[in-house]
Amino acid sequence: MTTMQLKTPGFDAQVTAAAARARGCALAADAIRIAATLDGMVPEQVGRAAMGLGEQVYTELAESQAAGFVPSADPSADANGAAGDGAGDLLMLTETGRLRVVPAGTRPAGDEEAEALGTLKWQSRPQSLGRLFALARDVERLQFEEVHRWLAQQSPEAVHRRIDATGHALVHMAPVLLYVGDRRYSNLGRFSNLPGRSMAPGAEGSVLTRLRRTPVAQWSPEDAVFVVCLHALISSGSPVRAEEFNGVQLAPDLLAGFLRERIGAYGAEVPDVAGEPTGAALDGLAAACAAARARLLGRGAVLYREINGASLHKRERIMPEPPSWDELPGPVAGLLAAAAGRPLPSHAPPAAAAAYAAEVVGQVVRQAAPAGFTSPYEGFLHRFFATVADALDCDVAMGRGPKSVTALHSTVPAEERVALATRDFYCCVAPGRAFADRFAHDRAALAKTLSAYSARMRYNTWHYLPHTMSWTGQTPQRDDWFFAPMTADITDWSDQHHTGHVAFGVRHALRVPLGIVLEGAYRPGLYDLRLLRTSGDRFGLPDLRAAMITGRMQALLHQAAADRGLEVTDFDNGWFRDFHGA
Repeated sequence: MTTMQLKTPGFDAQVTAAAARARGCALAADAIRIAATLDGMVPEQVGRAAMGLGEQVYTELAESQAAGFVPSADPSADANGAAGDGAGDLLMLTETGRLRVVPAGTRPAGDEEAEALGTLKWQSRPQSLGRLFALARDVERLQFEEVHRWLAQQSPEAVHRRIDATGHALVHMAPVLLYVGDRRYSNLGRFSNLPGRSMAPGAEGSVLTRLRRTPVAQWSPEDAVFVVCLHALISSGSPVRAEEFNGVQLAPDLLAGFLRERIGAYGAEVPDVAGEPTGAALDGLAAACAAARARLLGRGAVLYREINGASLHKRERIMPEPPSWDELPGPVAGLLAAAAGRPLPSHAPPAAAAAYAAEVVGQVVRQAAPAGFTSPYEGFLHRFFATVADALDCDVAMGRGPKSVTALHSTVPAEERVALATRDFYCCVAPGRAFADRFAHDRAALAKTLSAYSARMRYNTWHYLPHTMSWTGQTPQRDDWFFAPMTADITDWSDQHHTGHVAFGVRHALRVPLGIVLEGAYRPGLYDLRLLRTSGDRFGLPDLRAAMITGRMQALLHQAAADRGLEVTDFDNGWFRDFHGA
């Protein structure tokens, strides 16, 4: 009997494999491309944007001059020493997957661990190379120092407000990993020097802890740039905007260009900040960007994010037009029509669509509970997700939420609401037929896999709950929460950093956050729809649009169920063992 294995090698293995592949190249251009993209896993523009300005000059000249490449015989031999003594210009790959250049006669800058890939072999090394590298570094340094001087002129109270706002955002969002010059700033696992899941606020190893008790004049220019730029970034829209600079340089000029591009994409006029100090200009652009984004959303625009799981780089996009009911997958529409006794009109306005969903739920609860389910509603939920999985060619489709919305009502004492645990939430996980067939001889492994997906998503609902329900300022309160997701996203290579995703092969994923109205207020991210593939083709935009319109109907079904006070008791670990393990 063959046991199904979904575990993937993970990020460290990919960095090692990319380094080995780069060392097999004869041309510098090939080695640079493989190292910068981790052998095709990271978008090339993202991988190249991780390098400093001087390093970009080096690599561009090496490519234009068709330089050769001499691999390092011992990857660790050159990592801590100078690239001089005839060693030539050295290429290195850091533990975070960043390509670095160490010019001949110099030592590696920064504090990242890295291994040598090899040296550039010039046909005729440009005489201006060293001068161009130094000039690029000077340009970068002047930018950083100008921001540093400006921040040092601000009051200590204003500086502390920036630090505190930045720290608040970092501990309530997914990991960041970004660069300022040669320095790395991250709250991801062993790379952490910022507060987050791996480092507590106020920890001695945190950059923010050190900065808060040190006068700005004694900071490094890189630290000043990090605080000013990240604060502007999280002020320019949702705080999770910080993730849009994951894996790249958070440089003042690049950030200013990014904000101008976003303002224009939102259909607004870019403010004139010419003559302003860089720090003040970034603040002005960030405020204009946030206002333009809010106006765009107010007009009904639909945003989504593209995510590269290897670099953690995320980028907001604007849908050309909102998804419509005629994009609802046929099998899903058929399931709903069978339940309601009539099809959903293709151009149903919001009120009619909500009434249709209520009709579906009303018909479902009149039926008997299917075998293996406590209630007919729970049986319908599972069938809904199984239908979605097959309709969109997914290995798994799932949706999470609270077992009882009554437990969230304001009439429940705050002490009880804050004590809610992951056991008070559910995640219904349904495999596609083809995925389940892969476990034909190992049903216990199928149950374990689906149960693991479910457990993680139950945790997510609990994690988002204080922000979802606007409890973050209540007493007593929970500090271990994340901002509730509000934007759909499409992810590739999700099986790199997240331990659970590595263990259970979550490679390509779609997520559509969903909310309902409780006690007259909209509660974002209380539910969601997630689709995943452990292998094969990545999801495309048509898949995302279909998932988003499916999620819209799912949210209406959840609303109808909540209005009826329906509860969910299935979909815990024991249920998966009983239902799928036989």
